[in-house]
Amino acid sequence: MNVYYIDERFLSEQEAKISVLDLGLIRGFGVFDYLRTYQRTPFHLEEHLERLKFSANELNLDFNFSLDALSEIIKKLISMSSHQELSIKILVTGGISSDQFIPEKKSSLIVFAYELKTPPIHFYTEGIKTLTTSLTRTIPMSKTLNYIPAIVAMGKNKDAKEALYLNANNEILEGATTNIFAVKNQTLITPNSHELLLGITREIVLNLAKEELEIKEEPISYANLSSYDEFFVTSSSREILPVIKIDGHIIANGKPGNITKILSEKFSDYTKQGTWPRLRITRYNDGQIAP
Repeated sequence: MNVYYIDERFLSEQEAKISVLDLGLIRGFGVFDYLRTYQRTPFHLEEHLERLKFSANELNLDFNFSLDALSEIIKKLISMSSHQELSIKILVTGGISSDQFIPEKKSSLIVFAYELKTPPIHFYTEGIKTLTTSLTRTIPMSKTLNYIPAIVAMGKNKDAKEALYLNANNEILEGATTNIFAVKNQTLITPNSHELLLGITREIVLNLAKEELEIKEEPISYANLSSYDEFFVTSSSREILPVIKIDGHIIANGKPGNITKILSEKFSDYTKQGTWPRLRITRYNDGQIAP
């Protein structure tokens, strides 16, 4: 059973409705965040909520919600669901607007929990193919509702399992729903700029890797794809997913790399802990860790 919360009410799927005048629907004005559970425990919930608030603030979107209250709503939805593991999505939209353009009242809050669907195992054992696009996201530091660039790009190649964004310098920034990592000479490389969204899984991977690998947060050049030894992408639902092809470029020997496998094992062990230390993602918490 999927369960929903919309503007102070817990609802069934049949009851879960929003107005056609909601700015999230008619103008795409809104933000969201996504997380999953492990052992029915929400994974790094506080960090996801901090990022949600940051995204709303970047859009000057009214965020009149307590993070503690949001946390309790999510935990309640989990308790109401019968699924073994859950995906959780939180949306904040501009709410109802009579002129269909300017926000008038308070934002709308939509939270729902549904059965977790993970990629097939062969994605991890064989790796995935990706494509690139020069279409860009607006307000890229925020997790907005606008996924048009990725949807358009993915519609052009059904074999690709992720779209990677290129900037004006022909650098790979991130995936449509993922962050990207490259490996070169035992060094782990990942972009970090105001042109991309910083993922929670990305931060965990950096923490897991720093004891064994040199880490560089720097651009990944599309022109130099042949010089990298491995690629992988990270996200809450996909965890660590090896990339073996970008457009027509086969990465190294076309198989998942050893460092990708090692980090995947470390990440799997990490998720089994049941409780997890707070992450220091400066962009979202200004370096301050909440108690």
